[in-house]
Amino acid sequence: MSEAKRDLYIDGLGVNFSGFQAVSNFSMVVEHGEMRVLLGANGAGKTTLMDMICGKTPSTEGKVFLGKQNITNKPPHIIARQGIGRKFQIPSVFKELTVLQNLSVAAMKKSSVFANLGSMKRQIHKDRLIEVMQLTNLNDKADQIAGNLSHGETQWLELAMLIIRNPAVILLDEPTAGMTADETLKTSRIMNDLKGRHTIIVVEHDMAFVREIADKITVMHQGKFLAEGRISEIENNQAVKEAYLGSGGIA
Repeated sequence: MSEAKRDLYIDGLGVNFSGFQAVSNFSMVVEHGEMRVLLGANGAGKTTLMDMICGKTPSTEGKVFLGKQNITNKPPHIIARQGIGRKFQIPSVFKELTVLQNLSVAAMKKSSVFANLGSMKRQIHKDRLIEVMQLTNLNDKADQIAGNLSHGETQWLELAMLIIRNPAVILLDEPTAGMTADETLKTSRIMNDLKGRHTIIVVEHDMAFVREIADKITVMHQGKFLAEGRISEIENNQAVKEAYLGSGGIA
């Protein structure tokens, strides 16, 4: 694969917590515009890996490249500016502001919320705000206070707040956790609409959702790389069956 097609390159990454090797010698290449899903049992190291990519947890071995930039162990705010966006399982939005105001604040470069609110009309193109709200199923919620949104809508808003900043790579940690079946279905549609627009890495346990969105799956086991491939390849991988999926497959 040519380096120009790589949005994210992880080379031998690992972290040791006082003698406990949480992630060990993990390598992965994610192509531009790809939807990659990370699978593995609880404790496999998926969230720790995401933490190392975004700088929340410093690695003790290996390197992380965003395109040609070495972002290994840089401060989280620097990594974010260079193009890594992270959404955690518990959403974080400005509950007292409207959906539109949340997006406008997220898109600003200034650090002050009030400074952002005062200059949003001059800096944000209305068409871009509408586009992102349509992408995330929030086009009829622009004037609604974020604190009154449903759980699923709040998750979509936080995703929209990432998208509006146009990061090269988006990291999503269990984006459907706590959602209703209908919200999960709508989230899969949102994810598929985002394919090609952003490079996205998703940690998820809902196998039906994984089947709907994944371009390629990487499986972790006990902090190490176990397998990688398309859904059919992962389902039929004996090592993955023994470590994670069992006989049910991705259903």
